[in-house]
Amino acid sequence: EYEKQKELKRNLEREIESIRMSYIEYLEDYAPIYYKYMQEWNALCLKKDKAYIDLYGGRSLDAYNQTDAILQDYPANREALLLKSLSLINLSQTLPPSSSLPPAPGDFPTDSSSSPVQGDVSALPSSPEGVEESVSESLLLEAESTLDQYIKLYPSRSAPALVLKGLLYRSQNENAKAISYFDQASMEYPRQAADLTDLLDSYKARTYLNHSAEGKYLLRLYRSTMEGFGIFSPNLLKAKYYAQQGDTDQSKAEIFNHFFRRGNQGVYDCLLSDMQYCEENMYSSFKQILLEQSFIDVSVEPTMNWTLADKDDEIKVTINNRSDIDLENVRIFLCLHYTDMYKDEYDVQKLPSVNIIKHNDKTEIGVVKLNYEDKKYNDITRIRAIAMTDDKICWIDNVDYKYMRAAQSAARSSSSSSPASSGSPAASSSPVGSSLKQQLLKDFNVDGESLARIISSGIKIYANPSDGNLWNDVKSGVKNIVTGKDKKLRVELPRILTLIDPVFSLHQVNDKDKAIRPSENYLSGSSIRLKFDYEPKQDDLIPLYIYSDLANFKVTIQFEEGKTKIKSVELM
Repeated sequence: EYEKQKELKRNLEREIESIRMSYIEYLEDYAPIYYKYMQEWNALCLKKDKAYIDLYGGRSLDAYNQTDAILQDYPANREALLLKSLSLINLSQTLPPSSSLPPAPGDFPTDSSSSPVQGDVSALPSSPEGVEESVSESLLLEAESTLDQYIKLYPSRSAPALVLKGLLYRSQNENAKAISYFDQASMEYPRQAADLTDLLDSYKARTYLNHSAEGKYLLRLYRSTMEGFGIFSPNLLKAKYYAQQGDTDQSKAEIFNHFFRRGNQGVYDCLLSDMQYCEENMYSSFKQILLEQSFIDVSVEPTMNWTLADKDDEIKVTINNRSDIDLENVRIFLCLHYTDMYKDEYDVQKLPSVNIIKHNDKTEIGVVKLNYEDKKYNDITRIRAIAMTDDKICWIDNVDYKYMRAAQSAARSSSSSSPASSGSPAASSSPVGSSLKQQLLKDFNVDGESLARIISSGIKIYANPSDGNLWNDVKSGVKNIVTGKDKKLRVELPRILTLIDPVFSLHQVNDKDKAIRPSENYLSGSSIRLKFDYEPKQDDLIPLYIYSDLANFKVTIQFEEGKTKIKSVELM
């Protein structure tokens, strides 16, 4: 037995040595080849990354030069063919210069109003006056030829090329053809989802992309191409077209079609980009899907274990529906911003679906395990959520987040040099353009000045117990019955203010020592109803502030001889 064991050991040692030597030989052969092609791959990535950044930064000519250089070495490179086509479409337009990247991934150039050309345009053919159209046509012909070549090479990955075909015809005002290509792309994206994302692992393997804002931006640009969001969402491009034509209903329908398709593809992690794109390109259509969204709140708190100690890696999520509508078949996506995250970065988690979230009621959604880079409850700095139903989609924000935005709005308002009587609200630092936001008010035939008049004529103030009957018509769950000793300030405002997503405060919201938030704030019929834990005193001048991204108002309430009246309503 001993001799047998020794022989077995010698055989194993010889086998291990043989394998070790063969592995060394393999490494000797493999290493030079690996480093050769990794060098080539890194050089290709540098060119592709530069093309992406140039294109979406508005430097279409530079992007064209980069992609043309790639195609000289790799004529069938998929990404280069698509990027070249898009750069040619953008170059065909006469555009003003711009030197900055879009405010965030998801806002991609789509037409002559948002695709600035930069770079040394001397490389383009020069034309005398009256011949510019032929230059534009030649660029579009080359773009179409490039797209045809792509579709011929990659028929099973043709969806992004079909989207670009639609953009090409949109740039030529051939809208019927453009819509036809967008429709075809909408059908192809779900079928081609697996084939289109086959290169995603190569991007994920470049882990350094997650270590900078620019790297994350680049990753989203690639994913938008292959998964069909942002500029490469055919539904959102149609929604934007219909919004520009004034067809709000059709625009809203296409927004729903986009989220329905994305849900069927099983892709939810880029919802933030989808939401941002809708806000930045179809703000009025998107906002009208659920005007009451500012009256729905999300909150989280740590769960409790059997020792009654907080579990700092689990949170309980609750939705407070202060509106007067029920939300049915609700899918909630919780968006958490932690310490050390980039400004607009969130960790998105899908929560359990809810059958119904009743109006004027709080609904516990479920318990969530925090699993983002060992972050705990105390690391959460901002809380938002996205709610989707069969016919609604909207942001749901945490109350503190809403008042943080209000403080920013107040700061902008106080620093604005425009006169209050002009009717123009202070410029917004939000990525959503001011003109897009104002379109919402135009769709409802109102502006800042008319809203001020509506507030002045429609506001009602109650600070007397005898006025309590007004507050008794709310369903159980909201206790607003006034007792004989209750002299707290109550305010009723016209419901039309839901258009501007308002928040309310007595005194300036950024004056933390004096600012008083409403203890009750909900919708009822045609009114917004507020209650403040504040008892007016004789000769009080009470400043009620109404903040939003569209307009800010100051309502001065006067209290004398036991009665209240509105002294003034100012548009700040």
